[in-house]
Amino acid sequence: MCQKAYGNFFAPLVGVYWDDFEWTRGEPAVFVSSQGIKRGFCRECGTPLFFLREGGEHISMSIGAFDDPAGIPLAFELSMESKLPQLAQMADLPNFGTTEEDDPEGAALAKATSQQHPDHDA
Repeated sequence: MCQKAYGNFFAPLVGVYWDDFEWTRGEPAVFVSSQGIKRGFCRECGTPLFFLREGGEHISMSIGAFDDPAGIPLAFELSMESKLPQLAQMADLPNFGTTEEDDPEGAALAKATSQQHPDHDA
């Protein structure tokens, strides 16, 4: 289910206890994906934001939605029975660089015209 909800290999989520959590910029849109399960996303751009089990002690937030996702330590993996075999191949694939390195003009244009919520602004 998480692979479909994120359209990706997995849903990169980190748990945040309710006492440590608050929305700082509007309210997300919510999709009830199954009984007792809500999935939230940005109503402006569609970015997946969270997985929520009703009555749970925390909210599971998309790690990529944070301003500094690299600074968030991971503690465990969950639901690995659905792991796609392509993940094991990734470390051995050729790396063709990044847009920022190989196409600075394209990267600048993408940044200037992006409708995505900017980092460091919330």
